[in-house]
Amino acid sequence: MKNTTLSKNNFSTFDNNQILKNLDYEWLVTNGLGGYSSGTISGILNRRYHGLFITPQNPPLDRRYYVSKIEETIFINDKEFLLSANRWRNSEAIHPTGYQYIDSFFLDENIPTWIFRCDKLFIEKKIFMPLKKNQVYICYKVISHDYADIIPNFKIKCDLFVNNRNIHEIKKNPNIFAEFNSKDVEFFNENKEKIFESFSNMEFKEVKNITYINYELLEEKNRGFDYVEDHILGASFSSNLNIDEVNYIVINAEKQNNVELPYKIINEIKISNKVIIDGWKEKVHNTPKWIEQLLYSVNLFIVNRAKKNNLSSDKTIIAGYHWFGDWGRDTMISLPGLCLATQQYHIAREILENYAQYIDQGMIPNRFPDNNHLPDYNTADATFWFFEAVFQYYFATKDLDFLKFLYPYLQKIIENHLKGTRYNIYCDPNDALIYAGENGTQLTWMDAKIGDYVVTPRVGKPIEINALWYNALTNFVDLCLELKYPHEKYLQISQTVKKNLLLFWNEELGYCYDVLNSKDGHDTSLRPNQIIALSLNHCPFSAFQKKSILDHCGRSLLTYYGLRSLSKDSKDYKGLYIGTPWDRDNAYHQGTVWGWLLGKYAIAFHNVTKNANVAISFLEPLEKHINQSGIGFISEIFDGNYPFIARGCIAQAWSVAETLNAWSKISKHLNQKIN
Repeated sequence: MKNTTLSKNNFSTFDNNQILKNLDYEWLVTNGLGGYSSGTISGILNRRYHGLFITPQNPPLDRRYYVSKIEETIFINDKEFLLSANRWRNSEAIHPTGYQYIDSFFLDENIPTWIFRCDKLFIEKKIFMPLKKNQVYICYKVISHDYADIIPNFKIKCDLFVNNRNIHEIKKNPNIFAEFNSKDVEFFNENKEKIFESFSNMEFKEVKNITYINYELLEEKNRGFDYVEDHILGASFSSNLNIDEVNYIVINAEKQNNVELPYKIINEIKISNKVIIDGWKEKVHNTPKWIEQLLYSVNLFIVNRAKKNNLSSDKTIIAGYHWFGDWGRDTMISLPGLCLATQQYHIAREILENYAQYIDQGMIPNRFPDNNHLPDYNTADATFWFFEAVFQYYFATKDLDFLKFLYPYLQKIIENHLKGTRYNIYCDPNDALIYAGENGTQLTWMDAKIGDYVVTPRVGKPIEINALWYNALTNFVDLCLELKYPHEKYLQISQTVKKNLLLFWNEELGYCYDVLNSKDGHDTSLRPNQIIALSLNHCPFSAFQKKSILDHCGRSLLTYYGLRSLSKDSKDYKGLYIGTPWDRDNAYHQGTVWGWLLGKYAIAFHNVTKNANVAISFLEPLEKHINQSGIGFISEIFDGNYPFIARGCIAQAWSVAETLNAWSKISKHLNQKIN
């Protein structure tokens, strides 16, 4: 028998006991177009977003849910083993319970891999998506068995369950139909339009679109949404199983039948991974295994988006899986960690150039809607994060030609803010600080809104926006000097902003106001936005003030996995992100922990104290987290109360990016290597 013990090189590994205790741990693969495949390790569908094949109609958005799962049965002579698992409505029992046969699960770099043990037979299963293709591969291989004398006959049957809906919907009685020919199975919508097909090197059996009803999606139930769904048995594949012979199924929505052999796709994925790892390790010499595992997730967030002229595509960043699209703010915050820290400078440049084409009234888009309509511009900070990303790119590359190309865009941003732009965003001529907002708007990253109710309006002069404004002006002045362009006007504004940023300091409380000139006066809420100010290159606060800010935020906001969005001592604090959509939106920025802010805190701590060993230690609890929830990723948010349960998206771009960004910046100052 071959040794099936997990390799020590695989950081994310789970044995059967761990899986049985954590049936809801999730895996995810993507294709760089906005499409993905995702589910639980156990095989139970828990979310409306869990599916084997989700593909974008207008990359990277307008995603359609086509294949829910494959349910496998292994036959050893006359004995059968059901490898699938389902939770049914009005039934406390899970049936079948195929997870009992999972001997182990691990990530082969970023490829989910299961080892099933059926009696004395060990079968490997892998799921992966080719880069830049709307396809998913499901592969099976017998890797060993313990039958000594008479070797029984091994067979596999794979039942393909299909659907046809938007990813955000739940559908009863889905409209999808299969047609069988000699080479493949084709699937059509209610208008008889072909939507995808399935290939296999196994034999397929025609089935008559049998509907399986009442799958219960527990996470949707917990989140207060519809939670019961139907799926259709669309096709069935079967084959004998032989040692080291790969049996595979390919789901394909490409117009051309360009299906490669599985090993070629795996090689392409690993070559792409190697580019990431090599780029990182050229710059960063302290790379523990958990950071390396996180690096394998980098390219799962970077996707194609059509250029504004629709003649080709450029890069952008998906904010989080499973449900977010590409948001301007998230993209710009994520760019340094995902692209610059890994030396993917060409991708960073594409992203910046792409967003520059969308600048309107001095603003980049907040988000691109699913329906391919015009982008939304309801953000006061995304544009300044764009400014910050541009200069982080320049500091990393010294690509002055690109900065010269962007100069008119950057100047237009500043000038539009000086005269005023949408949503009552303008530079106050009295103090040169940015005022943003009007009734009914939510323009900062704390943007929860329920109907007409804005949970955290922050109308006025928010601290992080003005810190970013100061950095934008300071960097722009330096660029003007480099290019020998006039700079005096911008230098004067920058100096005024620098002086008036000190108005945020609250001497009595020992930390900064969150918002100046709000409708109720200066907002004394202790929030993490002042940490953003400390994390930037240019920060005018005194050493005493910076230390005091760190101390207060460390005591009231810092947790293992991020910073609370509001002090636990506030009367408005909400420590659990659970319940109905209303309950959760009310907690979203009122105490909920945000993972992306942990990297900002670590950088701020190092900027202030110069103590790299302590600063980087704030990131180390994430080593545990990336083997929980979404395996190999960092979640979007966590409860504000212990034990800080992961919530929201299982894979959030800026959570991953800010961890990598902080690690790359701080680790170079360590006085010892971290294993």
